[in-house]
Amino acid sequence: MECLIMDGTVLSVQTTPFFSWRWRVLLPLFTVMLVAAMVGIYLLAGVPEAGVSTGARSFALEARVQLVRLLFASMAGAIIIVVFLAVNWLLSRVNAITRVVEALAAGQGHTRTGMKPTDEIGRLGAALDYYADRVQERHDALRASLRRQRRETEHLTAVLEALPDGIVVQDLDGRVMMMNDKARALLGSQKAFHTSDLNTLTATVTDILGPALAPGLYALGDPKCVECDGRMLSAQAAAVMSLANQRVGTVLVLRDITEDIRRERARDALIDKLTAEVQSPISELGRLAANERRPLAAFAREITRHAVALQKLLVEMRELTADIDTRALSQGQHPLPLENFAWAVANEWRKVAQAANITINVRIAHRGMYVLGDERRLRWAVGNIVDNAIKYSPPGGSITIEVSGEKGGNAFMRVIDTGVGIAPDELPHVFTRFFRGNPVTEGGRAIHAPGTGQGLTIARQIIEAHGGRVYIKSQQFEGTTVFIILPLTAPVSMEVPRLFNEATIRETEKLTSGREASPTRNAN
Repeated sequence: MECLIMDGTVLSVQTTPFFSWRWRVLLPLFTVMLVAAMVGIYLLAGVPEAGVSTGARSFALEARVQLVRLLFASMAGAIIIVVFLAVNWLLSRVNAITRVVEALAAGQGHTRTGMKPTDEIGRLGAALDYYADRVQERHDALRASLRRQRRETEHLTAVLEALPDGIVVQDLDGRVMMMNDKARALLGSQKAFHTSDLNTLTATVTDILGPALAPGLYALGDPKCVECDGRMLSAQAAAVMSLANQRVGTVLVLRDITEDIRRERARDALIDKLTAEVQSPISELGRLAANERRPLAAFAREITRHAVALQKLLVEMRELTADIDTRALSQGQHPLPLENFAWAVANEWRKVAQAANITINVRIAHRGMYVLGDERRLRWAVGNIVDNAIKYSPPGGSITIEVSGEKGGNAFMRVIDTGVGIAPDELPHVFTRFFRGNPVTEGGRAIHAPGTGQGLTIARQIIEAHGGRVYIKSQQFEGTTVFIILPLTAPVSMEVPRLFNEATIRETEKLTSGREASPTRNAN
């Protein structure tokens, strides 16, 4: 039994009989030489038989000497042949080991000698096989570990790519190791990152770490606002710590806050505008009360006009921070009879139109159509369009709310006014939030109307949230037409919840009584 030991470690215990080459070669040679010597001594020391003549004895002795010489010569030849065969076999095994070593060096990791440790050469081959097996096991384990790390890296990359924020990962030397698509969209390229102020944030090395953002991730200071390529970015730097509590890299989280800053500035402007709208009527009413012959009537008109303006400003202030909740919108939808809806919008804005000496007409070209919608929001959206028509129509003008028909499963509505229209260069921007055009009359007088420039934007969001579309055609100094398209729905057989209050229904019935013969009616 033999133990195979390498670097002080027992690699294996060999149960195969071990026979050293010392005995494999020397023992047979020694045995042959001993036998030959004994035979030679016997032949040379032999005593001739009695009665044999002297010549015969000499001949017999000479024959024995020649025989011994022949024996030793034969033995020497045999020894040479045996040694040659032994050395040749020994070299063949050494060459086999050499070929295996060369194959292993060439990357053929599964090549083995297949030798048993029965002698020194076999022991060397077995040790080489064992070493190759251990190296192959470690190689396979390393390959499996690399595959696992590659999968984890791909998973981490997918997670970072799915994040709504931009992520930039750097090593301690400041080299960008990874940048997700959102970060590329915000920065443009790695070169833009290095040339911007963002790179200085990740260069901060501090022993005082902020709160833990995630396991092994600690904030470096507070988020900073940085301008990059015309955008305002919120940048939060974080240190990546190893299990040994050593910093190994830096992560930069980027968020585009351009829209938030713009909304905040617009909100401040809205508050300022609201303050001006509240304070301006007081001095104006005092002046009118002193100059007008009927100060009470003028006071009432101004109170009505400014109350409507203030109400609309307050509504727009609420809508400024309120996103369209599609789920809540769908839960509040009911079948709406479109002709009743058109009359309800006209009645809602009738008094405002009367105060501006504008007529509102309702034209029903197609009856019996229903749309599925949230009544409150749709009335706000269409009412905002009517309000714009009132503000930009001169006294004596008219506004028509028309239910024009249906096509392809959609209902078509139009709001037509005879106002000052929209300039061709301003028409593409009317649905842009906070856009305020510069409307003028045909005589060149500018029209200053209260508002924040977001009513049409929110109106379009509401209509599109109902699955519809809205677009505008306008001719400057002649009028504007707003086209509203909403998907049709069938009236349900069960009782439909009441869409309008009793007062509105009674007022609508009163307005429609006696006018069935004409498709066009005056809401005044």
